[in-house]
Amino acid sequence: MNLLSAAIIINAILLTTIIILERKRPEKTIAWLLLIVIFPPLGLILYLFLGRNWKRHKLNEEFSPIVKDLINRVINRIDKEDYKYLAELLANNSDSPLFVDNDIEIFSNGEEKFNALFKEIERAEHHIHLEYYIVKSDDIGNRLKDLLIKKSKEGVRVRFIMDRVGAIKLSRRYIKDLRENGVDVVQYSYFLAPLLRRINTQINYRNHRKIVVIDGKVGFIGGMNIGDEYRGLGKIGEWKDLHIKVTGDFVLGLQGVFIDDYMAVKRIDDGEFFMEGEFDKYFPPSEKSKGKIMQLVKSGPNSEHPAIMQGIVKMIYMAKKKIYITTPYFVPTESVMDALKIAKLSGVDVKILFPGKYDHFLVYHASKTYLEELVRCGVDVYFYNKKAFVHSKVMTIDDSICTIGTANMDIRSFELNYEVNAVIYDKDTTLKVNDLFKKDLEESRRVDLEYFNSEPKYIKIIDGVCRIFSELL
Repeated sequence: MNLLSAAIIINAILLTTIIILERKRPEKTIAWLLLIVIFPPLGLILYLFLGRNWKRHKLNEEFSPIVKDLINRVINRIDKEDYKYLAELLANNSDSPLFVDNDIEIFSNGEEKFNALFKEIERAEHHIHLEYYIVKSDDIGNRLKDLLIKKSKEGVRVRFIMDRVGAIKLSRRYIKDLRENGVDVVQYSYFLAPLLRRINTQINYRNHRKIVVIDGKVGFIGGMNIGDEYRGLGKIGEWKDLHIKVTGDFVLGLQGVFIDDYMAVKRIDDGEFFMEGEFDKYFPPSEKSKGKIMQLVKSGPNSEHPAIMQGIVKMIYMAKKKIYITTPYFVPTESVMDALKIAKLSGVDVKILFPGKYDHFLVYHASKTYLEELVRCGVDVYFYNKKAFVHSKVMTIDDSICTIGTANMDIRSFELNYEVNAVIYDKDTTLKVNDLFKKDLEESRRVDLEYFNSEPKYIKIIDGVCRIFSELL
């Protein structure tokens, strides 16, 4: 036995021991072991980058005591019987009160979202807080940069959290320009990030949140990052997405998420240091709005409870008539799959809208196997017209409750990324979302068993191989 062979064997034994001791789910453990056995050197490299938690900073998956105190000083709680059990779940697994007085505006494309965002930034008087996964120095990105610099020079405090992986292609000059003009740019990072700046890696534990808070009064949350592709001007073409603007006390929750994340990355332990004695500026009493009830759900890789996934499972089990889902990626946990199957077999109308074109090869092909499984159970699956990419992350239940946010319907969002979703207990908002869903179905193709059965053998093999490693995607 030569030295190389011995090294490979030792490597395999050590990695196998580590993986087993980490006590991951059996499916994930088996997938990693299989990868190591088939590709020993590659398995080591992939595990170091994808399997280990190399986070430099840990974001809070629950509200910190500081932020809980800040929110509770100005928030009212309400007992709503219709939502009691879901609301109780989210209160316990995500520390979220019911935010009871909100107004919501829905944006179904990038132009609408960015126009509204820039308009609100222009109105900012005290602070602008932004947190995004992807930021690009293209046309829309530069317009945002110029506007933030302008507001900073006017005396508005601008803080910008970016994920270092998501913003890996962002020019150094972009960040330098912001910082030189008073914008506080902080980057959520991971071990070895500086060495891998030029490599478009798929490192785990990413800050996938996309939120904006302006003066503590206006908030934005949804699926769109900062880049021209979200306006349909990127390589992938037309872009279908959903984002919302909120005014009301739900904004206090978004503010809490931002402040917790900001303090975690900056390693600030004292909330009063951040507040600088201006509590009322960051957490102003909300003005009377239209009374829409909302909850905020956030989770991350170290959460005691996978709050977003649990909320989705609970909502599915609550459905009596219909469940509509739009997601760009569909690699669900077993609990989500079982819940959807049970709902369909119980007579609930379950419809899923999925992209007809893809931006991630492995995830797309793995997703198809799960969708085929649901089709065999009677679920209606639609592939959107290949002229556009569907990126919305939405689920509606019985025309009465919906969830919109940053989390995809996949294991990565449920377990590996830092995410945040809004749960909206409002019939009017849910009906508007459903109207958009039905309109998209008109541009979509319903796929049946014949579609899957008629696919070439090599496609089925690709789908199957991708599914094997779906736990690692």
